[in-house]
Amino acid sequence: MPQEPLRVAVIGLGGFGRQALEAIACSKSVQLVGIVGRDQSAAQKAASVTGAPVYSDYRSCLAETRPVLVCLDVSPKAACELIGACARRGIHVWKSVPLARNLEEGVSMVKTMAEASLELTVATRRRFDECYCMAWKMRNRVGEAFLARAHYLFNWGPELGWRGSKESAGGGALLELGYHPVDLLIWMLGLPEEVYGLATRVKMPTDNDRPQAIYDTDDTAAAVLRFKTGCMASMITTRRSGPVSEALCLHGRGGSMEVSAGYCLLRDSDGNVLGRTERSSPPPTASVRQLETFVEAIDSETRKYPCSGWENLLTMAVMEAIYLSDRTGQPERPGRLLETHNLKLEDCMRCTPPDTDMDNLPDGESIRVIDQ
Repeated sequence: MPQEPLRVAVIGLGGFGRQALEAIACSKSVQLVGIVGRDQSAAQKAASVTGAPVYSDYRSCLAETRPVLVCLDVSPKAACELIGACARRGIHVWKSVPLARNLEEGVSMVKTMAEASLELTVATRRRFDECYCMAWKMRNRVGEAFLARAHYLFNWGPELGWRGSKESAGGGALLELGYHPVDLLIWMLGLPEEVYGLATRVKMPTDNDRPQAIYDTDDTAAAVLRFKTGCMASMITTRRSGPVSEALCLHGRGGSMEVSAGYCLLRDSDGNVLGRTERSSPPPTASVRQLETFVEAIDSETRKYPCSGWENLLTMAVMEAIYLSDRTGQPERPGRLLETHNLKLEDCMRCTPPDTDMDNLPDGESIRVIDQ
């Protein structure tokens, strides 16, 4: 950890911005020096709790507070300008999902930060959640995986804001919500060789009591992924149907494993429960772990850390392949899309710690495996 707390500013107070504020409040490795928010009432409320000054313009915040790290929670379109501003000022960035609107933009952002010798990480915090960390450590207990399933579903409602604009968001439910299950599948199984996908907007019945959302981004998507090992995976996502539900399931020759933010369940091949892990720490803990892991990497010589911008180019390549497959009606190869940007798998893994280090990710001392 650095000898003095790292100076941090938060730009944007959406879901990730609020999580970042909670993580900063729980961490001794950082110091909040400024908050930027378009919603002044929300910003003032955050300021009253944290004591940090509030700004309506990010340029004033960066100039006056001189942060070393910025937590960025803005639309993907706005993120392009802000990444450039941070790179010019020598500021590391922890940003919300997704990395960018498309693969080309993501490559540009990652290279901009790398050329300035700065670090960029994306808030795929499920990799730091204690149950998902336990699933990572237990993944070999199910044997070689031949099938995987992942989903993330909920009803966002009609007020989409910038998320309803393809120009601002780049994509819809697939790019924002589907990003998380796809990231987890890549983490567990590697980069898929081939994907087939569909993305659509669901026409909902007219309801005079509820306003209809107007948007040009997808709200529902599905994909099938094939990996080099022969493993197949399915991924589905929607922002038009509740209740909130997300999970990742791995099926191997020795059994199966199901994991979500609240539990990790291990079964044998007949479906008998072998053990169950339950979350024992509050949800913000995952964000605290990611923040402190990133801060430690910034202060180290090797600068190795999970969820780097480079590593997120793998997820962006899969996203782009799914959208492309939806247009072509054919399976597409994420690896080929990376090659169009002169990138290989090893290029995208340059900041990622070895598997042995990943196995040492914290998962909470009080985590429990309940034998059945």
